[in-house]
Amino acid sequence: MNKIISLLPIFFTLFCSCVESSLPKQRAYLRIEFPEPSYIALKEIKSPVDFYYNLNAADINVINTRQFSINYIKMNLVVDMSLKKISKVEDLENNFRDFSIRLETHSKKSNGMFVREYEDVDNRVYAKIFEMRGNVASPIQFYLTDSTSNFINGSLNLKFKSKYDSIFPTIQYVKNDILVLVESLNWRSR
Repeated sequence: MNKIISLLPIFFTLFCSCVESSLPKQRAYLRIEFPEPSYIALKEIKSPVDFYYNLNAADINVINTRQFSINYIKMNLVVDMSLKKISKVEDLENNFRDFSIRLETHSKKSNGMFVREYEDVDNRVYAKIFEMRGNVASPIQFYLTDSTSNFINGSLNLKFKSKYDSIFPTIQYVKNDILVLVESLNWRSR
């Protein structure tokens, strides 16, 4: 009995010290595969503009001749655009003011903003694209105008709440599509 009692601490030590050690988890990186862009022209009969959009990643929803939505269904994003007619200088100023108010609302939560300007004098297309960094509901806002009779405001809107660093690659993919849209825009009526 004394031998068993003397061996008990040894057995106890052996069995208690057999704790599984866990290795630290390796870093995981999100891998998103985007479809190869394939651009096609939107040519609605009654629309005063036409432009290219990415057929492989988005569906276009023509709400009416002055409102468009480009839905990135798999990415859960949408680019909303609305076209407004300008008949006098005050209309253009009011559209810029309304755009600035909306931009200021979203920029309050951003960590910074990058601005990209586009100008095509021959086709009378003048645009600014504002990209906001951080957890904002609308990370890209933009406008296009011919400065005399048309004004388009647009925005990339998230349909979900997410961290900016998680969706950054998706935003960059859609931003390239927005750049193609801006560069391909054609006013049908001036």
